[in-house]
Amino acid sequence: MNLLLRQKSIFITHIRTFKALYILTIVTFFCSVALFAEGIIGIIKDPDGFTLVRSGQGKEFNVVDTLFADDIFDLQFINHSDWASVSIWKGKKIEGFVHKSSIQEVEKLDPKNQKLLISKILDKHRILAGHFQKVMTERDSLAIMAAIQELEYHSDTKYDPILSIIPKYVCITKDTEILDLLFATIWADRGSANEMPSFAIGSCFVCNPNLVIKQLTKIQNNEQKKILFDNIEWGLLNHFNIDNNGNPNNKEFRKFKGLLDSERNKFGL
Repeated sequence: MNLLLRQKSIFITHIRTFKALYILTIVTFFCSVALFAEGIIGIIKDPDGFTLVRSGQGKEFNVVDTLFADDIFDLQFINHSDWASVSIWKGKKIEGFVHKSSIQEVEKLDPKNQKLLISKILDKHRILAGHFQKVMTERDSLAIMAAIQELEYHSDTKYDPILSIIPKYVCITKDTEILDLLFATIWADRGSANEMPSFAIGSCFVCNPNLVIKQLTKIQNNEQKKILFDNIEWGLLNHFNIDNNGNPNNKEFRKFKGLLDSERNKFGL
């Protein structure tokens, strides 16, 4: 802990090391995202624009928190119950129960509304990441810290959860607009140690490599291309559960890795 505090002090003193703290804190907050790793992603559909989270399966139980229209949460349906258990990150992990009538599974939204939700979150994260990149060049330490906190909070509560549904959405719809927006968001948030964007783009590549390659070839910036290729490769390693040295016995991994390397070589990357 003393070392961490000393690193943080150095970070604040020397502006050039602010990105290092951003990466460090993203890694720290990454553990909170684990609550979204499994289960179902949900939003509320209550006409009032909010619903209450209770400590038990019934209105007689205490209210522990409130879910609002823009909240995204992890949920599990309970057999033979009108209630579902929910988990959400709001600076701390909040758990409780919500009546099923107030819940909408994101993956069961029609494609149009899924796209609207995904686009809104990716756009917001891209803007926040771009703002962070901008303030990194300034000498206002308070502004930089505020940008880091805002970006982290959006990542934990919106960006990371929605990344878990993007591969299936792209696989089904072949929506190049969402794929391009994901590319742009990953580029804007370059330098982050968050691995979930790599996992998402890697899964998109496994589902439809030709579509991903087609959109990659339209990018003019070679540095951006390289970052995206690197993210896809890392995503493939995760998808096929391969260590950093690769696994020559995994034919599927070799197939996709070979295709990726072939395209990378065309651009000298």
